[in-house]
Amino acid sequence: MITPGSINGQHPIPRHTIHSARVVGRDGEASVVETVHCPVKGRSTTVRECEACHRFHALHFDVGTQTTSVVCHTEAVARAPGGAAREEPPRDPGGLMDPESPLADIMTRDVVCVRPEIAVDEVAALLVRHEINGIPVVDAEGRPVGMVSRADVLRAAEERGDTAEAERVTARPDERAPLDLEPGFHVLEPVTTTAGDVMTPVVVTLHESASIRQAAALMAYEGVHRLPVLSDDGKVVGIVSSLDVLRWFGRRCGYLIPEARRRLATPARAAGG
Repeated sequence: MITPGSINGQHPIPRHTIHSARVVGRDGEASVVETVHCPVKGRSTTVRECEACHRFHALHFDVGTQTTSVVCHTEAVARAPGGAAREEPPRDPGGLMDPESPLADIMTRDVVCVRPEIAVDEVAALLVRHEINGIPVVDAEGRPVGMVSRADVLRAAEERGDTAEAERVTARPDERAPLDLEPGFHVLEPVTTTAGDVMTPVVVTLHESASIRQAAALMAYEGVHRLPVLSDDGKVVGIVSSLDVLRWFGRRCGYLIPEARRRLATPARAAGG
């Protein structure tokens, strides 16, 4: 929203309304991100960045609407004292959108891993608790052997529902009353399904020195949404997802995309072993 204004009764200058985004974290604490649309850059920018611009003049508070606006010289200051037009320094989209940027810039370093012997039910609990879509499965040395996704967990739950028909089974649910099941009933055997049973074996990984371009190309080629990131010794030190790449791309296009919520508490730990 642009509202007219003036300085010392001279020509009107534009005001750009500041918008606030309130982000509430998992702990209940809220953070506020204030942004304003910059007509020169053609995108939204933070108020702090706006105040550092040579066109910035002042902040204006409107008592009637209870809004704060940025007053800036988009035309008057755009010309040098001699009247010659002063051009905006050119932006370098190639520099901002460098696909050779290191993978370490976008990957998630706080990663939870599981051992192959952990029960699928525990994996499901971890996925829900940490609000993630996949977990690396590692061996005793911390090297990846597979990935378990939400789809893998759901598939395992569906398959466990397909049980064999029993000829005749006598069960004793408690000490008082035995339960006699006639032929035709189905019995679910108490078999524990593990992460190793349902995981997709790891066939592709990336070294932490790889580029974002390589990560995007590899995920697209393999048709996967996340890849383990390894250190020199082959251990998992991070994970990169298609969402990480999209978030990076959006920011390089000038959009104010907030940081991903803090998903995990401790880096690269293995559960169940």
